[in-house]
Amino acid sequence: MSDLAFPVGFLWGAATAAHQVEGDNSGSDWWDWERRPGTPCPDRSGLACDHYRRYPQDVALLASLGLNAYRYSVEWARVEPENGRFDQAQLDHYRAMTDAVLAAGMTPMVTLHHFTLPRWVAERGGWLDAEVPGRFARYCDRVVRALGDRVTWWCTINEPGVVAFGGYLGALNFPPGRKDVGSWERASVGLIEGHRQGLSAVRASASRARAGMTHSMNDWEANEAGRPFMEWLRRRNEDVFLEAAADDDFVGVQTYTRVPVRVNAALGVLLRVALGIRPLASALFPPIIRGQSLNPEPAIAAGSRRTQMGYEFLPEAVAATVRRVATLLPGKDVIVTEHGVATDDDAERVEFIDRGLRALHAEIVAGIPLRGYIHWSALDNFEWARGYGMRFGLIGVDRATQARTVRPSGHHLGAIARANSLTVP
Repeated sequence: MSDLAFPVGFLWGAATAAHQVEGDNSGSDWWDWERRPGTPCPDRSGLACDHYRRYPQDVALLASLGLNAYRYSVEWARVEPENGRFDQAQLDHYRAMTDAVLAAGMTPMVTLHHFTLPRWVAERGGWLDAEVPGRFARYCDRVVRALGDRVTWWCTINEPGVVAFGGYLGALNFPPGRKDVGSWERASVGLIEGHRQGLSAVRASASRARAGMTHSMNDWEANEAGRPFMEWLRRRNEDVFLEAAADDDFVGVQTYTRVPVRVNAALGVLLRVALGIRPLASALFPPIIRGQSLNPEPAIAAGSRRTQMGYEFLPEAVAATVRRVATLLPGKDVIVTEHGVATDDDAERVEFIDRGLRALHAEIVAGIPLRGYIHWSALDNFEWARGYGMRFGLIGVDRATQARTVRPSGHHLGAIARANSLTVP
């Protein structure tokens, strides 16, 4: 046996997102999306994990495991339920929550936008509205000033590529449910501008702030015919947002799997042509992308292990994406802000953690400035359009009673955090 030591001050934590755990987030676009006629959502979020009221218990559980960081989000729809009207009671709630994290001896990492929008923002077009970046920055300013210097680590926008790709190209059954390339591109521009203005607002109001976006990244690979399309997809989903992060204090990397892109030669030629013809692209890309890119199941080899999400079980994919960030943004601090697996077999979660950390440690040895590992997720939660069937949590949650049960994987990650090292054979 040997120990793989991690850097002094390394962040070890777990993550949640407000809408997925708090419950009763009735002022958001996702609340409406779950309830509209013909919704793709099999479940409604409802009370979720009741984390809004139970956060003291949950924070104490995470701290008792030995974790030293907790990543959570502030819900814009609660803080600003109407345009320009800020709810002081909600700001006080998130300040009290942050104080609880600090009192438990953990470092708070706060996400300002994790997929959801206030209803009034969504009604104006969401990220297609040219005024939304400025309104987002105004909200960021109010939150940061309310929390003061309690928070050092800020995440402006979570997975902007997924927001644009999932809701404006229609790839993931996200609101607003648009399905055209033009909306996808415009939403991407709006998200990038929202990040830039939000970043400025955070820095103006928090003297110790370290701020950046968190990025959904995959270990992409393709056959020869599919490579041009894969590279184009990767650029549109990842690279444009990474380039916009050049001035960030850190890059958050969130990786779950490898995405193979397999197309036959004839389709490869058609896709290369479509890249330059918007009407053809708008017709072809949404159905192809829904079936091919972020749903890797059709391209996984027979017999390969899969997670509940249908992903290839490949914990080491996160090391490939961290390396890619280091190539595109050399010297930039990196934090793995999400890495986890949906499974009912907790032994698989332990394996996923260990294999992922072993691969990440090799990147640290190679000189990449990796500063932390935040596991997804702290709790079993509402997995968006997949509902409550996906088990991601280090802590299980009984949907009927809200009882919490720490899984062996939670104790395992906590032991690694306490030792700041991974023991490997």
